[in-house]
Amino acid sequence: PEVRGGEYPVVLDPILAGVFVHEAFGHLSESDFVYENDRMRDIMTLGKEFGAPILNIVDSAARPGLRGSYKYDDEGVPASETYLIREGKLTGRLHSRETAAKMGEPPTGNARAINYRHPPIVRMTNTYIEPGSTSFEDMISDIEEGIYAKNWYGGMTSMEMFTFSAGETYMIRNGKIAEAVRPVMLTGNVFTTLMNIDAVGNDLDMNEGGGCGKGGQMPLPVSNGSPHIRIRHCLVG
Repeated sequence: PEVRGGEYPVVLDPILAGVFVHEAFGHLSESDFVYENDRMRDIMTLGKEFGAPILNIVDSAARPGLRGSYKYDDEGVPASETYLIREGKLTGRLHSRETAAKMGEPPTGNARAINYRHPPIVRMTNTYIEPGSTSFEDMISDIEEGIYAKNWYGGMTSMEMFTFSAGETYMIRNGKIAEAVRPVMLTGNVFTTLMNIDAVGNDLDMNEGGGCGKGGQMPLPVSNGSPHIRIRHCLVG
């Protein structure tokens, strides 16, 4: 059966949540995009509250053994761990030497090129939501009617708006996973959605498939990840 469209509490599995944090928020944290866009400069103000204190989003090339890991970026800057959001507040963004100089902030070691034929540009590495303390069972236990969305098979972003298609969807009824339904599309504003994350799981999982494209350079090796997360209000179609 199809899901009746509307707003639901939605739980995302680590794969779909990782894609969300990469596509919908990670690209907005790349400083060349912020620097060149007056509207994004106003929105992406350091210190601004973007979520609850349980929300921490990190980009780290210094985390060993992942597809986006390295010792130095392609401008010779040492790899680092950059908190994009710490305890719900915007605390950092991703920089090359050029964007760091333009914005008066330290470089983060995120200048990457797909090969020697291309100039290094600001790119993500391993981008993920840090795990919290909530178990999956506790996350769904108080949901009377909601959606459990797993995996993904497509999506698009436009500025701060996103649309993602889940690969599998199940109803949540009275705190339990219930019947399978046709895969849904999740739509919304990334900043509103971040504010609506009210539970972060304790089960971080990193997705190392695929690659990232930007500025004609693809597929760049990256990874993304997340634990299960719960969004208390999300538009489902």
